[in-house]
Amino acid sequence: MNKALNVFIAAFAMLAAFSLHAADVASGIGKVNKINNDSGFINLSHEAIPALKWPAMTMDIKVADRKILSGVKPGQVVSFGLVKDPKAGYVISHIETVK
Repeated sequence: MNKALNVFIAAFAMLAAFSLHAADVASGIGKVNKINNDSGFINLSHEAIPALKWPAMTMDIKVADRKILSGVKPGQVVSFGLVKDPKAGYVISHIETVK
């Protein structure tokens, strides 16, 4: 990753560490590895998410709505929000590419 992106990721991680939004959304940044539109899962290698006390890791995460995956491709760096679903655990509520 280039230096500007590393600075952005560090700043974003610091902001995420200090707050959860009113709707209890935790924010993260990661690289998309795979997308499974049929099952509604995305595989991400994400930075640490301090608001949830998650270390950096690679994992499959369910999306709240499969439509949000339409503009996302493997290899892209994305920012995303996680909300707690009573049945599925944490799911991605929104996702967008980091420019």
